[in-house]
Amino acid sequence: MSNGKWATIIYLLILVIFLLAGGSSALGQDVQEIIRAIDGQQKKIQTLSAGFSQRKESSLTKAPLFSWGAVKFKRPDRIHFAYSKPERMEVALEGKTLWIYYPGRSQAEKYSFAGNRKMTQYLEPITGIFQKTFLQLTETYSLTYQGKESNGLDRFRLHPKEEKVAKFLSRVDLWIDRASGAILRFEMIEAGKDRLFLEFKDLQINTPLKDEDLTIRIPPSARVREQISP
Repeated sequence: MSNGKWATIIYLLILVIFLLAGGSSALGQDVQEIIRAIDGQQKKIQTLSAGFSQRKESSLTKAPLFSWGAVKFKRPDRIHFAYSKPERMEVALEGKTLWIYYPGRSQAEKYSFAGNRKMTQYLEPITGIFQKTFLQLTETYSLTYQGKESNGLDRFRLHPKEEKVAKFLSRVDLWIDRASGAILRFEMIEAGKDRLFLEFKDLQINTPLKDEDLTIRIPPSARVREQISP
């Protein structure tokens, strides 16, 4: 898998915790109170599912790359992305194991991070996000409230404080729906100015999900490449 596609997959793993960071804010509240409200809502969420559209702008391509699909999350550490366009692809994170399956090619890839110190260090800023509340994120990210936009969404901006994160991540912008407390938009800007923008629709919270609902069903005929790290 190319470095660009791998980076996109890794960055996608970040978005789910922001999806979980649902909360509402009221006029006159300061940022800390807004964050506490977000954390209060986050603790209630055990599962979520949503449709998404993705736009990737890269210096390596002349035009943006568009993708569509669905995402599911189940605490504590199961995530499943199903891309429908432009190519069918499934991505599943199960603890420290990442599966990627291309049905049209009958190929799959398995990446194990357990025991790989170098990869664990690279992923720590990302996987750590899944384990922290929004309030705890302010320990490693500078957060600013950008205000309420004309579309009715509240906008937040995160800048990494740690140099090792800032080397590949410039900032993350979040758009929160005040009525539902859900994050409906997500934009990540890499240090190299590449952008990843996602918009979510039909968000469903705490609907019943079993582990097998987030597991990729790879047929025996598919070729599986197993690697320690990308």
